[in-house]
Amino acid sequence: MFEASDALLAWLYAQQGVDAVKAAMGARMEEIGCSLVEHEALYRIDRSGRLPMSGLSELLAVTPSGVTRLIERLVGRGWVVRVQLPENRRVVYAELTPSGRAFLKSTTGPAYRAAVAEEFTAALTDRDVADLRRIGRKLLEAHDRWDTERFAT
Repeated sequence: MFEASDALLAWLYAQQGVDAVKAAMGARMEEIGCSLVEHEALYRIDRSGRLPMSGLSELLAVTPSGVTRLIERLVGRGWVVRVQLPENRRVVYAELTPSGRAFLKSTTGPAYRAAVAEEFTAALTDRDVADLRRIGRKLLEAHDRWDTERFAT
């Protein structure tokens, strides 16, 4: 009989918990016409002003071809434009349009915050949230993924 260690169970619970919350949040975001990853892309682009496609791929943990398809959908909705700077035409950036920024501010932003509150933090105490924040940062730092420009402290 297999006996899981505390570390293995912690990993499995964390992984499955995140998957369950993402599924519930994704369903809520779909109700307003935007997938969870589309919202995250809009949010990340907005925070940066303009993001290279390669940077967006890394931030979203999506393959370069997946980001290309994602941005194509957002361009088709009029929320994002592709930009190439004259000094380096090889790099393609994603930038929000005024319509994309308005959609993020008025629709997806409030819906996302409500989904986080109801699907994630409602099941947790304030101490749980503080612990998860501390643990998440430790994990990001341990894998060289913590970036003060990308994450609020």
